[in-house]
Amino acid sequence: MKIRIIVKLSVALSVILFCIGIGFYGFARLSATDRYDDVELLAYVPEDCYGLFEADNLDYFMHGFSELAYASQLDTLQRAGLIDDVLDDLSRYSSSSAHGLSPKMNHLLISFHAPGKPEMIAYFHSSKEGKKQLVEAVRKKYGGGFHPKKETYRGEKIEIYPVAPTKYLSVYSHRGVLAVSYQKKLIEKVIDTQKDHTSLLDNEVFSSIHRPKSANYMAIYGRTASLPFLYDAGQPHCWSEFDIHLNSEVFYLSGAMYASDSCMTEISERLSDVHPVSLEGSFLLLSGTEKVDSCVSRVIASPFHSLFDECTANLSREASYIMVADMDKVAAEPEKYAAYLPAFVSRHLNLFRSFILSVQITKVENRLSHIFVFTYKE
Repeated sequence: MKIRIIVKLSVALSVILFCIGIGFYGFARLSATDRYDDVELLAYVPEDCYGLFEADNLDYFMHGFSELAYASQLDTLQRAGLIDDVLDDLSRYSSSSAHGLSPKMNHLLISFHAPGKPEMIAYFHSSKEGKKQLVEAVRKKYGGGFHPKKETYRGEKIEIYPVAPTKYLSVYSHRGVLAVSYQKKLIEKVIDTQKDHTSLLDNEVFSSIHRPKSANYMAIYGRTASLPFLYDAGQPHCWSEFDIHLNSEVFYLSGAMYASDSCMTEISERLSDVHPVSLEGSFLLLSGTEKVDSCVSRVIASPFHSLFDECTANLSREASYIMVADMDKVAAEPEKYAAYLPAFVSRHLNLFRSFILSVQITKVENRLSHIFVFTYKE
C-alpha cells in the first residue's frame, strides 16, 4: 500500500471536489452543536487507513491559490479536473461571499483506504440540522426524484442516497460528527471504529507524528517513507507527515518520518549508502553531513549563482541527505531518477518541469525530518 507525496496534494484537491459533489457548501455555514464541540474527528478514522488528509481552513488555502506565481503552471492539472474546477467553484464560496465556510466546517479530514482507487471517507463536524441541509443539497444537485435507503449496522443507521445510476452516497452521523463516503463498506468501518475504539489514534507511530498545529494548516499523513528508496512501501510501522505550505514563488512540504527502532535502523543504512551524483546545473545527490556541509559551503562561497545553485545554497549544511533536481532536465531521463523522486512526480514530470525540486533530510533523534521545496522557474 502506498501513499505518494505530491499526489496527495492533488488528491486532497480532488477530494474537495468530492465534497462539492455531495453538496458540501449547502450546509457548510452550519456549526456543530456546542454539546459536541470537543468531539475528536480522528476517533472515527479506521486504524488501517493508508493515508490521511487534514485541513483546518479550506477557505484560506483555496482563496489564495490563484494569486500564486505558479498557479497557471499547475493549471495543467485541469486535465484531471482538479485545479480548474476547484478554483472556479471554491472562489464562489470564499469567506468574502454570503456562503463563507463556518470555522467548524472548515475543519476537514479525509481518510484513504485503497491505493489507486477513489475509496475515501470525509469527516466533518456538523449538527443534525447540518445533515438535513446536506440531504437537501444532494437532492437539489441530482434531482428530487431519488429516495434514500436506510440500513442498520451494529445498531447504527446509515442513510444511502443514489446520486447516479451506479453511485451511492452513504451518510453516518454520530455525536456531532458526519462521515460520508461513496462506499457503504467504509462507513461500516467507521461504525466499527467508533464501537470498538480502534481508531487511528490508537496507532502508536501515527500518534507520535500527529501533533497540534498552528492555525491555517493543511497536512498529509501516510504509511510511507519520505522517498521511495528509503523503505519498502506500506510498512505498518512507518508513517510520514507532510505539512503543505504555499508561498508566492515556491510551495513546499515539511514534516518528518517516524518508524519503529528496527525499521529506522534499515532506513538510516539506506540513507547513508546513497551513491553521490553531481550533474552541474541539473541534478545533485549527496548523503553524509560532512559531504553536505562541504558542498553547500562551496556553493555559498561561489561568486556566481544560478537558480539551481541558490536552491542548493538554501539547504542546511547539517542535513544528512540533500537532493536538488531541475525537473525540466530530469524529465529527459525519468527512469534514471525514479528511485529518488516521489512516484507522482516521476509519473507527471511535465507538470513539474517549471520547478526545481530541492530536498533535505536530517536525522533528529528517532525520526527523519524532511523538507521538499518546489521553486518556480519564471
